[in-house]
Amino acid sequence: MAPNRTWKNFLEGDSSSFGELYNEYFQELFMYGLKLGFTQETVQDAVQDVFYTIYVSRNKLDYVDNIEFYLLHCLKNRLFDLYKQEEKISAVCYDDLIVEEDQTIVDQMMEKEEQDELRKKVQKLVKGLSPKQRKIIYYRYQLNLNYNEIGIILKLHPTSVKKAFHRAIKKIKDDSESSFRSILLALYY
Repeated sequence: MAPNRTWKNFLEGDSSSFGELYNEYFQELFMYGLKLGFTQETVQDAVQDVFYTIYVSRNKLDYVDNIEFYLLHCLKNRLFDLYKQEEKISAVCYDDLIVEEDQTIVDQMMEKEEQDELRKKVQKLVKGLSPKQRKIIYYRYQLNLNYNEIGIILKLHPTSVKKAFHRAIKKIKDDSESSFRSILLALYY
């Protein structure tokens, strides 16, 4: 069943749809948490917390267009909440801080504007890709997954993932007017 339909069914009270969502997204969420640098145990707990919270508050939830993004966002928030709980706050001595003013405010604004413009160009180029290619690019550059890991998530052979990735990069290069390196750098930020 399509993820959006499964989500809708879950919101309407179908408990078996919840299990489908859990089975569909657990592995992806788990790998995402690991890529953020958290331990396996912390990630497992956070994924469980996310699904528990969704289940107990399902009557308050609304329909979302992209359930995958919603779950990844919930997991990231939960992981950082856990991190903040564990983090010990140390007192800061402001006299010891050194303030460097290498860049003026105008320089910072110009740099931000250039980054925003480059990010928009990248988004436009990525929108020209197929949904599968966009997912592969996302997993490769945003989550730093290798072809085998992407293949597991998308249920594809790693060779197919690699071919689709290279076709997507070629399409971006062909469609791009700016330098390929600056586009790849923008994908990382």
